[in-house]
Amino acid sequence: MTRLARARTLPALLMCCALLLGAVAAVLGAAAGASAAGRLGDLTLGQTSGTILDNPLSPRVSTDAACPAGQGDLVRLSAVHPTDGTLAKIGEATTGGYDTAPVDTEMPASIFLFTFSRALTTWFGEGPYDGTYELRLDCVNFLDTTLPPAFFTTNIEVTGDTWALAQAETTSIALTASPENHPAQGTEVTFTATVTPAAAAGEITLTSERVGAEPVGLGTRTVENGSAVIRTSALTTGVQNIRAQFTPADPDAYAASSVALNGYTVDAAGPGPSGSPTPSGSGTPEEPADLHVVDADGDPLETNPHLEAGQKVTITARGYAADASVKVTLGDSADVFQNATADAEGTVSGYAFTVPEDIADGDHVLTLAEETADGHRVEFAFTTGEVADPTPEPSDSTGEDGGTSEGASGGSGGSGGDSGGTAGGGTDGGSSGGDDGGTGGGGSLASTGTGVAAIGLGSLALLLVGAALVIAVRRKGLLTFAAPSGTPAD
Repeated sequence: MTRLARARTLPALLMCCALLLGAVAAVLGAAAGASAAGRLGDLTLGQTSGTILDNPLSPRVSTDAACPAGQGDLVRLSAVHPTDGTLAKIGEATTGGYDTAPVDTEMPASIFLFTFSRALTTWFGEGPYDGTYELRLDCVNFLDTTLPPAFFTTNIEVTGDTWALAQAETTSIALTASPENHPAQGTEVTFTATVTPAAAAGEITLTSERVGAEPVGLGTRTVENGSAVIRTSALTTGVQNIRAQFTPADPDAYAASSVALNGYTVDAAGPGPSGSPTPSGSGTPEEPADLHVVDADGDPLETNPHLEAGQKVTITARGYAADASVKVTLGDSADVFQNATADAEGTVSGYAFTVPEDIADGDHVLTLAEETADGHRVEFAFTTGEVADPTPEPSDSTGEDGGTSEGASGGSGGSGGDSGGTAGGGTDGGSSGGDDGGTGGGGSLASTGTGVAAIGLGSLALLLVGAALVIAVRRKGLLTFAAPSGTPAD
């Protein structure tokens, strides 16, 4: 029996493994790239109604953005099957250059008589065809059919032989507050917004409105199962209207709406436990009784928070004289900030502060002081720059498998809930990612695992190639390694 020479077969085997892993890595890499495509924006038709026999269905189409680079050879108009998602081509424009600017082009009559009526007949046979249908304008590259789908969409409503742009379904909001009214200043108030119909996905944004003043943001939350809950302690003394604005995730399907709780009144803080008035405080970091700061989402910040350069916060400061002029300064900074004015209750509400882009790392104090000799002042202390991570608690320690004991199963599903982190980093946020993943699927987060796998397999393939080369060259005597001192050479 003939035996294969080990000197030749081992390098060959390593090379085969390297080629196989490289091919798998290439496939995974392509899959990772393909998953990042999807709906680019809205499709606008050149007319708002017509018949399903029209050829073309619309004489002109336009979009709110350009096609991706390299996918501007032509745009193809298709109808989407309402149940299985298959596409029926009903026209295309081939002048090219659709990746250089938003699409605005004529749709010529097709010589193949691709009408919407023909697509419906192919799908369903004889009518009627009444219902809502999605139209899709795809961006196409003639030569590379592996590029991820990229498209714009709109919906039309078919009745008999006529079609018209689908009207978004109206929505309504019911807004409740707990306490219902007259909470003391500083009390946490829970607002619940209930959206009808419950199937309408989107976000609720809550604001406080006063006559003659800019609205103050109280937070934004995603609607889940028809409702959104926003909690805030940022309401200031006085009468205000609390408005909830619903922004739909799919404006073609559902219309925006808003509602307000008018005359919501916040009472001044009462006496403290000792019977003496609640301390107004000096605004020191240890006890900022006159200070309330929220981030861009309306979430309250803790005492002495860590902020990033360019971060925006909203400040409420209390305890000033009625209608007092308040000067705003930042430590030793030379930056000039807009002054504030207290209201009749002595409160500066909704002061917008942006951390300077060139701020130095370290501790900082923003001071809001009355422009009088003995005037009231409030200080907002915060830090910037690198902060050393604290020593992890035992429950957060790294396990034997290299993962953490908390948040390890959060997944890659995007942002989590109120208490969860992003990208699966929180204990209860990982499973709720992708609240507004959009129509047409496929965000780039979905390909994270595939991309990492492709990199790992590619690296392993290179290592195997290197090992094969070393073995082959050494077997031929072209490469030797010095033996340690006192050790006989092979």
